[in-house]
Amino acid sequence: MSGLGVIQGRVRGVMQHNVLLVNESGLPLGLLGQQYWTRKGGLNLPKGEKESSKWLKGLDAINQQASQLNKRLVAVEDREGDVFEFFKAPREKNVELIVRVYQPRNLEVVTSQVVCKLPEISPHLRDYGTERVRIYRHNREVEVTLRLRAGAVNVYPDKNLSPKKHKTQGLSLVIAQEISCVEPRTQEDLFCSEEAATWHLLTSLPIETREQVIRVTQFYALRWQVERFHYTLKSGALQVENLQFDDIHTLVNALSFYSVVGWQLFALTYAIRENSEQSARAVFDESEVMLLQNVSSKKIVSIADAVLALTKLIGFAPSKKQPFPGVKVLATAIDRLFFMKLGFLGSSGFGGS
Repeated sequence: MSGLGVIQGRVRGVMQHNVLLVNESGLPLGLLGQQYWTRKGGLNLPKGEKESSKWLKGLDAINQQASQLNKRLVAVEDREGDVFEFFKAPREKNVELIVRVYQPRNLEVVTSQVVCKLPEISPHLRDYGTERVRIYRHNREVEVTLRLRAGAVNVYPDKNLSPKKHKTQGLSLVIAQEISCVEPRTQEDLFCSEEAATWHLLTSLPIETREQVIRVTQFYALRWQVERFHYTLKSGALQVENLQFDDIHTLVNALSFYSVVGWQLFALTYAIRENSEQSARAVFDESEVMLLQNVSSKKIVSIADAVLALTKLIGFAPSKKQPFPGVKVLATAIDRLFFMKLGFLGSSGFGGS
């Protein structure tokens, strides 16, 4: 395939960066942004542009969406987002920030004005007790107990810039140290000191109360949803890494299509597991609900209604043993619905221009 770039070693491919929107319960709602580029391939970044610019472009996509909403959005970033320019990048008033930081920068504790490196700051922050959250580790869900500390901080810039002029303002640091890990259903002890995580979460969210500190850790735990989305694309039902085309531009078009299928597939499997009676419109838009009602000749109200109507497209018959289809069946059905929707929108003009 022409145009592929270097991924790692001899592995060649294309880089993809996604901005996945989820609600507070973790239900995927769609993709706010998506970027593709190669390293020494056919979609190289402009000369002088760093790969870390993906975080700023992702934030731009969030800002654009937030400007049209009266809801608050929280941008959650992993350690790759530990970029000083990102902390100070412009945000809409209803956009908050959580970044897992790790670089040993100087930080100033606002209350005491103590300045120290990130690894040394914990004793200078207030203790907020413990809290349990669920995350994914080794492709399985686990429940970890975290010891929490938090406080307002200013992050100092690189040495070549004046801290007085360039340090951050209005941010806080939450430290969440893993002290136990269990299997959620059986409570089997899975704690391993070598794997135990410590999250240093830089945030613009308020942390005056224990509940607010806990909320920051809960929001960060939702970051694993994007990992599950990537798993759905690459190793799950869609297997996009096996796609073969003549050139990279055709590959990117295919990846864009399967990304839409992938988030909807992930959303459906998540919704079925968490609450299959929630509104079908949490995952499907109006045109999709209309199509599914035509297929089933029944009113579509819940996620369960929508899933059963969806899988009628490929002949799935529910049973007591298997009331809902598996992920591969759902993937095929969503694929079919997508092309039905394209034909429907093209012929009817549904939804306007």
